[in-house]
Amino acid sequence: MVLNSVKIIFTISLLFYGCSLFAQTVTVKGVVKDDGTETLPQAFVSIMPDSITVPTSTTGKFSFKVAPGRKIIRVSYVGFENHVLSLNIKRDTTIQLVMRAKVSALEEVVVTGQRNVQEDVFNANRTSTHVLTQDIINAIPVLGGEADLIKTLQLLPGTLRGVEGSSDLFVRGGAADQNLVLLDGAPIYNTSHLFGFLSVFNPDILDKVEAINGGFPAEYGGRLSSILNVQSASDIATRTHLSGDIGVIASRLYVEQPIVKDKASFWIAGRRTYIDQVVKALGEELPYYFYDLNGKLILRPTKRDHIEISHYGGEDILDIFRDRNGDGRGFLTTYQSGNNSQSFNWTKTLRRDWIGKISATRSKYHYNIRNAFEENELRAVSDIEDYSVRVLLQRDSINRVGILKTGFEWTRHAVSPNVINTTGNLSELLESSASSGRVAHEFAVHSQYEWPITPRLSLNAGLRVTMAAVECKQYLNPEPRFSARYTLDETSALKLSYSRMVQYMHRISNSAVSSPTDIWYPVTEDIKPQSSHQFAAGWQKTFLDRKVFFSAEAYYKDMRNLIGYEEGTNLFLNTDFQSKLIQGKGTAYGLELLLRKDIGKFTGWISYTLSWSWRQFDEVNSGRWFPSRYDRRHNGAVVAQYALNKRWALSMVWEYISGARFTPVVGQYIVFAPTLTGADLIPIYSGLNEVHLANSHRLDFGVKFKSKPTKKFKWEWFAGVYNAYNRANPIGINIEQDDTTGELHYEQPGLFGLIPFVSYGFKL
Repeated sequence: MVLNSVKIIFTISLLFYGCSLFAQTVTVKGVVKDDGTETLPQAFVSIMPDSITVPTSTTGKFSFKVAPGRKIIRVSYVGFENHVLSLNIKRDTTIQLVMRAKVSALEEVVVTGQRNVQEDVFNANRTSTHVLTQDIINAIPVLGGEADLIKTLQLLPGTLRGVEGSSDLFVRGGAADQNLVLLDGAPIYNTSHLFGFLSVFNPDILDKVEAINGGFPAEYGGRLSSILNVQSASDIATRTHLSGDIGVIASRLYVEQPIVKDKASFWIAGRRTYIDQVVKALGEELPYYFYDLNGKLILRPTKRDHIEISHYGGEDILDIFRDRNGDGRGFLTTYQSGNNSQSFNWTKTLRRDWIGKISATRSKYHYNIRNAFEENELRAVSDIEDYSVRVLLQRDSINRVGILKTGFEWTRHAVSPNVINTTGNLSELLESSASSGRVAHEFAVHSQYEWPITPRLSLNAGLRVTMAAVECKQYLNPEPRFSARYTLDETSALKLSYSRMVQYMHRISNSAVSSPTDIWYPVTEDIKPQSSHQFAAGWQKTFLDRKVFFSAEAYYKDMRNLIGYEEGTNLFLNTDFQSKLIQGKGTAYGLELLLRKDIGKFTGWISYTLSWSWRQFDEVNSGRWFPSRYDRRHNGAVVAQYALNKRWALSMVWEYISGARFTPVVGQYIVFAPTLTGADLIPIYSGLNEVHLANSHRLDFGVKFKSKPTKKFKWEWFAGVYNAYNRANPIGINIEQDDTTGELHYEQPGLFGLIPFVSYGFKL
């Protein structure tokens, strides 16, 4: 009996001991440096056989929990040799890993000096994120050969364009105003030049572009559909650098100059179109041009401080005078619109792994339209101006594991929606009037924490609380955020996210595409903030030693208080537009696929989006749900670049997108005129947006020829064709009536047949 009791006690003790060993974990932490003792942020540290990969923090540190035992630690960083270390880990361990530079690295990859940005996407908790670099953007053939950030984003899944050639962004069934576009932290309210054919971003200044379509971090808010975070060059210059590009549509110049070695430098960049001069040389007149001017002062007074002061200004200018009789009494049309922004960003490395960032920004957008004939004049003016302050604190390791971010922000919006001035006989038809100006304040506090729950599961939970105050009305909204990543093995992972977003600024437009004359307007007592709930789930996998990335992601978005307007409303030249606004509901859902390769001689991606987008307003379409004008069922692209050698490279883009939605006339009926002297034909319309235009597809080719890599003065020629098989993709519809039968039919005018382009770029 005693022996049996001893056996039972021994067995129970052994089980508890075994369970304790099984449950035991140890912490492995450390720092990654180069052989010059500088830390390496965003290096990737993998530990096997646990199949865990973590990126290092901005200070080069990493930390994770594993079970004790023999481990193999592998560190990778583009431009450095892989570092492999074998350890028998029995207790909490701190290590320092030193990477050795790979001398020939810059000659072996096409994207010189650039890391594989998809590794960041794969290893992060977040879903629905795309990263672009300047080299990727510059390699793609686009209209006129002018490298364009927005056109490149339109080739990625989840992001749709408007009509052919436009710079609109419609993300996951949302409107164009539901995208927050930031340039060095300052919001940009109108992202297009040349009436939508080019974006306002000079490709020479770009450092990194991050497009977030879901799984939003708590530090971002204010829009429903996406965050486009554009960061310009921010490294201290080591020498004077000069580059430029001469193209068919525009030319640009970039100058970078050190001031104090390793302490201060600046750069300045300019771009101007000369389409007005080209048309003039052909004997015609098109008095239109645009320009951009960017600049940044970069300071590093100490190793712990990094300061950036940025400026951007850009304008579109049109000035036409038609004097048909030659008597100086012609018709004058002038148009001017533009953005102007400044930002101050100070990042400081504090003690105990804390990093602080203070940002102050100003951003303004305006347009001014004037039409005059003799003493008659019509002028329309609108503008919006923002001031904001943001504070962000980040700690890369809390209790030896996890990342904490917290902060607050304040923004002041001053809006003058629409001012109409008329003189002469015109004032009898249209009186001068003005919408009442509005001042709105937005406040937000936010916090999020990212931590690994187990060696395979990591979570990111956050909360953003926002408030908007306009005159006597206040709105308060919680915006919870959540994302999770489960590692299946070293090369694949599952991701899940949920985000609630609230939008207090709205752009009012009755055009199918964004227009410089669209009106920005804040929430009021009657106009409630837009809101959305978005869920996303995805599977991501890497192939061929992380050189190829695949992602499959599904999403569902529920939207409330979306902005619409009563049917037949003309918002332009209407200062009483607020009374015509209505609010309703929307849903959007779909599947997005992406296969992408960023490293090697052959790079590019294949993307496909299957999506639905629906709207419902009580006052429209008899209250029934209808497809939104952003409902484009199929959207796909093939993007490829191939480096034949160090001097020759080929590029190709093929794009396909379902036709835009519209409401057709499906019949007519006759009614007697009120005077009984005739009859009127009354059109019968289908349900709202029930028909779509013809589908669009286009093929572009490009060839680059570069100078020898050893030359100090580097140059390149970039030539190709836009729309290689000369397909005129539709940009709208015209209703035509047969003169004999009276039948109506639709014509779809196209835009842009085959267009060759050539550009010359240089660097010194």
